[in-house]
Amino acid sequence: MRYFIPEWDDRVDPEYDFLTDTHSEGHRKNPVKNDFYTWNFFGVENAPIDGVLVSRVTIAGNKKKYEWILAEGIHKVLGLPQNFEIIGDCGAFGYVEEKTPTYDPLEILKYYRDLGFNYGVSVDHLVVPQFEKDKDFRMRLTYENGIKSYHEWLKNFRKDFQLIVAIQGRDVNDYLKMYDDYLKHGIRHLAFGGLVRSPTSFIMNLLEELIKKLKESKIIPEYLHFFGLARFSLFPKFQELEELDIQIGFDSASYLRKAWLSSPSTQLNYLSLEGKGFAAIRIPFVGRRLSKNEEILGEKSKILKRLEQECLMKLRMYDKDEIDLEDVLSTLTKFNKVTGGKPDLINFYKRTLKEKPWKKCDCPICSTIGIEVAIFRGNNRNRRRGFHNTYVFYEIFKNPKLWPLFIEKKEEKPETELSSLSRSEKVLVITGCTKEKLAYNDSLQAPARKMYQGRLFKNVRNYCENMGFDYVIISAKYGLLFPEDVISGYEKVLKTEEDIGKIQSLVENQLRPVLENYDKIVVIAGEKYREVLRNLWDERFISIKSKGYGDLCSIVKMATPEGKSLLDFET
Repeated sequence: MRYFIPEWDDRVDPEYDFLTDTHSEGHRKNPVKNDFYTWNFFGVENAPIDGVLVSRVTIAGNKKKYEWILAEGIHKVLGLPQNFEIIGDCGAFGYVEEKTPTYDPLEILKYYRDLGFNYGVSVDHLVVPQFEKDKDFRMRLTYENGIKSYHEWLKNFRKDFQLIVAIQGRDVNDYLKMYDDYLKHGIRHLAFGGLVRSPTSFIMNLLEELIKKLKESKIIPEYLHFFGLARFSLFPKFQELEELDIQIGFDSASYLRKAWLSSPSTQLNYLSLEGKGFAAIRIPFVGRRLSKNEEILGEKSKILKRLEQECLMKLRMYDKDEIDLEDVLSTLTKFNKVTGGKPDLINFYKRTLKEKPWKKCDCPICSTIGIEVAIFRGNNRNRRRGFHNTYVFYEIFKNPKLWPLFIEKKEEKPETELSSLSRSEKVLVITGCTKEKLAYNDSLQAPARKMYQGRLFKNVRNYCENMGFDYVIISAKYGLLFPEDVISGYEKVLKTEEDIGKIQSLVENQLRPVLENYDKIVVIAGEKYREVLRNLWDERFISIKSKGYGDLCSIVKMATPEGKSLLDFET
């Protein structure tokens, strides 16, 4: 199996000064040419990747860089030798809302050749829920582009790069039919797209059906690529495909981006080879991150700045064993209170500091910058931590004996603490309807947010409105409701599998287009309501751990902020 990392301009200043938080002269002069990628730190021979995936829509967003690539080729700009494998694709998510793809299926072949790609993917169009009515059109367009590209590639480009033909679909049968049709045309290098947000259960089903088909077929493809699927639970199935003499590749930047996108409660900002994860210690730039908070900066800016620098100083002293754990935690607690951080963060920080995982890692990031890799503070620390995570992922990926560490611990339906969520995150909360209502027949109509009178619903509504989070309601009668949807009273609740089945497809069709807008989907509802979501559940979904209804009500109520104010602290 081969792992490709997407090129999303994840670079850092190699000579960044962490003590003064200043960039180097080289970065200031030309960051495009002087900043480092992952492979620059590890060296090409030891890079924790097997290749790079470069989407045209992504690199075209940086005009200067794009012009440089057009002039000198993709390998030279990325600082990689010609034999280091680079896949080019169009970046279908970039034009998903367009009627047709941005790029011409034949022109893109010339683009792949001229820029020196080792592989190029045919122009596809994503089949996504919000454009369900265009499903057949998008699939047909993807298929026709694949056939057209393949025949043109055979005639004029086969000596320049290897073409990979894209497959799109909505269900398992869609994917397998397009796969079969391509094989009939002699195509042997194929890529499955549009699966990155699909539940693991759906992808497992697809892989199982594909393996079954391959075992019964006389035609075996040479290469299969799976876009965005760096999931350890899928790797055993990938292995089965390889045992059928098929080369397998996949790409993902998820482990890199966990460094700054994962919430502290998941403890996945920093990953270790032992299968453990840790929260990074948040020390935001006072002058940058809090500049909108006029009350804090106007009245307490000097104290804040002093606390910020004291935190950094004590973290470094602790790393050198010059002070004890309680000393640094005391200062972190003060800073956390003033900046509005959740109290639980200190417990996560304590675990990180107590174990000092960076001291057990021999990667060039940890061995060079020490504790700075565990500090959540700006691009130069956060992306370096992402480079470290990529190294950890790759080491575990190459050792199948270690896969269970992540399959068992990281890919189950996650639970979280509400207190770990912040207002800045794109969060959708899903809750259920309640037996208690303003009315129980059509004698009264009201917005859903007012109709439901249950204790849990009221607490969820108050929590979401205080946090600024969007929320939706699963209704046993109406399917999916938005807070302002006007409804009549009713008495129905979810009790049986039949009840679930009656509304499940309705909820799925209404919810799928909405989910695209959020990074996290928090489900605060009973078991029956969670069952309605089982086909949609992916890595963005999280549930709230509780001991029962009353406990869940209390958890939501306690997590609801009462208003922002400057907390007391010692000066």
